Amino acid sequence: MGILRETYFVQGLCVLAAVGLLTKLLVWKSYRKLLLASDHMEQPSRNWIGVLKKKFENYYQLDANVHNIACIVDKYFENHKILGINASFWEQIPGFCSILCVLLGCIGSVRGVVAGADPFLWIQSLMISISAGIGIFMLDYLFRLDHTKQLIRANLIHFLENVMPNRVDKTIAKNQKNKKEQLRQKAVIQEEKEKTEQIVDHWEQIASAKEFHLTQEDLQTLKDFINDL
Repeated sequence: MGILRETYFVQGLCVLAAVGLLTKLLVWKSYRKLLLASDHMEQPSRNWIGVLKKKFENYYQLDANVHNIACIVDKYFENHKILGINASFWEQIPGFCSILCVLLGCIGSVRGVVAGADPFLWIQSLMISISAGIGIFMLDYLFRLDHTKQLIRANLIHFLENVMPNRVDKTIAKNQKNKKEQLRQKAVIQEEKEKTEQIVDHWEQIASAKEFHLTQEDLQTLKDFINDL
């Protein structure tokens, strides 16, 4: 502990280590949300995956030709932002922190040499700084998110290329079937209405021939009787 209290820029090393770890956690959490959203594409999503899904729904409903879906997915993926900043920048921060740790150790060692400090002290300072930098770098490398990003990309391409077109086609076919059924029912109703009017006209003609006139109440009763048939 005495060495740590006397090590140059130890506060800076702690800050850099904390920034590197927190940044890695933030990026992991962001990609984790994207992975969950790509696994459940049928559910609404507020991020760019939801926008991409809506865009392709419009394409397929308009029967537009969509080419190179993977390229479109990659374009949206590259524009993924975390707290308004591109995700690729956040992913580089742990690497920068590891480099800065080594630089701080080198600067501390130079200052120790210039000040004539005990060589054992500034060598320990340099080794601690290098160890901190290597530790951050190793953690960043061991918990790389390349596999998670590949899963997200694969899920999106599969859904947009294979699942969504079939769903849109089924929806369009169902809507067309419902529309035809509604038109058929309207035609049936119109036909029944015309037949009723013909029957009413026929009865009126019979009544006129027999010098008998049907009142509005009689006509309405007759219409109700025919409708109940």
